[in-house]
Amino acid sequence: MDMEKWKDLIKMSAHYQNQDFWDTFMSPENAGYNKKHSFSGIEREKINRFLSAQDIYPRCDMYENNGSIIIEAELPGVCKDNIKVSLTKNELIIKGKCSSFHQHFPYYLKERQSRSFEKVLTLPVPVDKSSIVSSFENGILSISLPILFEEEEIIPIFVKSDEKL
Repeated sequence: MDMEKWKDLIKMSAHYQNQDFWDTFMSPENAGYNKKHSFSGIEREKINRFLSAQDIYPRCDMYENNGSIIIEAELPGVCKDNIKVSLTKNELIIKGKCSSFHQHFPYYLKERQSRSFEKVLTLPVPVDKSSIVSSFENGILSISLPILFEEEEIIPIFVKSDEKL
């Protein structure tokens, strides 16, 4: 990326980091203006997901191997029973909770947080929902989703003679 593009990006981001922008955007007296210039539902959802720390955890990898989509999620210290995985249309949802707080101990340092999480991953291709396999070992959740290779359906069309459509 050349230097001019970087400068434009910095100017644009500075505009949105300005407190005056957010005061105007969030003020109740500008509700009509904000409604006209607000994001659509899908855009708002994407922005909320991006800004949400929930979307960052757990860190995941998604790749293709031997005709399957493989997803690996880092979940150190999370109990297998506290993980729920579901598939809705083309989205894989990983939900759970991790708790690192022990209320009967005095803490001198507490950096690991207890939290609930939800990660939504959009699958790039259709998968065979009946053949999904998962495992959880050494804090890594692995999910194998076989790619659904649909054969092209060939429909014969018979042409009749001496008849018009």
